[in-house]
Amino acid sequence: MTGPSGVADALDDADRMVVVSPHFDDAVLAVGALIAARVEAGQPVEVLTVFTGARDDATHYGRREAFADYVVRRAEDDRALRVLGARPHRLGLFERIFREPPPRHPSDLFHTPTDVADCPEVEAVRRTIAEALASEAIVLAPLGIGNHVDHVLVAMGALRVGPAPRLLFYEDFSALSERCRRRHPVSRLQRFGFGDAPGWAGPRLGCRLAALSLLARGPDPTTALGLRVVPERWRPSALPVRPEHEDIQFRALAEYRTQTAALGGERRLRALIHRAHDRRGGELIWRFQ
Repeated sequence: MTGPSGVADALDDADRMVVVSPHFDDAVLAVGALIAARVEAGQPVEVLTVFTGARDDATHYGRREAFADYVVRRAEDDRALRVLGARPHRLGLFERIFREPPPRHPSDLFHTPTDVADCPEVEAVRRTIAEALASEAIVLAPLGIGNHVDHVLVAMGALRVGPAPRLLFYEDFSALSERCRRRHPVSRLQRFGFGDAPGWAGPRLGCRLAALSLLARGPDPTTALGLRVVPERWRPSALPVRPEHEDIQFRALAEYRTQTAALGGERRLRALIHRAHDRRGGELIWRFQ
């Protein structure tokens, strides 16, 4: 693992930072402390959330209720980003539960089809990231660890932009499971011992995250794009997390009440994320060269 100085310099040199978040809480779960640190440093930060649209017709009512009302979720996101000091930008695409055909089972959310590269959402993300880079922003996108189809689509859109000096990748929340990390061809380049896994701080939630690696089916983002992962082209850096920035991250996460409850509660989330920061040296950022 390389030191944080190169990534830190790239962050300092950018006019602003754009963090691409598949769903409302993903950026804060994964790199909330980094967002807090950059805001404190005086850098404008924008959280670009991709899947923020909801269908209000009767056909989709049950699916909408299963994942909480989107009016409520947008309000939660507004409050969370105010805690961080970041500005929201919402792309308005529909997440998997609202796309056709409807998922038959929750596990379908982690099954990527073989033709996933042809999904229009990939191009929408690619175009949006390219526009942000053209405006001198530094962009952080998820790697798609865990194989949630929406995360895979976002990662593919970023990877299609190609290696760029101001395009970085962060590890999704599912990366708190070392088993999920080792399934992904990029994150498994930097392995951690299973004994150091964040899941030990909250075994019940840790086991749920680890189970995602068993649910995953279909290609990961790099395989779907036919992109061969060359280890020398991927460099991870752990950005150290200061206690005050971790505290801001936790206060922001507390605003996502509908989602933290589904993830096992705020206390368990805090324990897992704190252990990840402690055992992995901070929040992991990857540079694709």
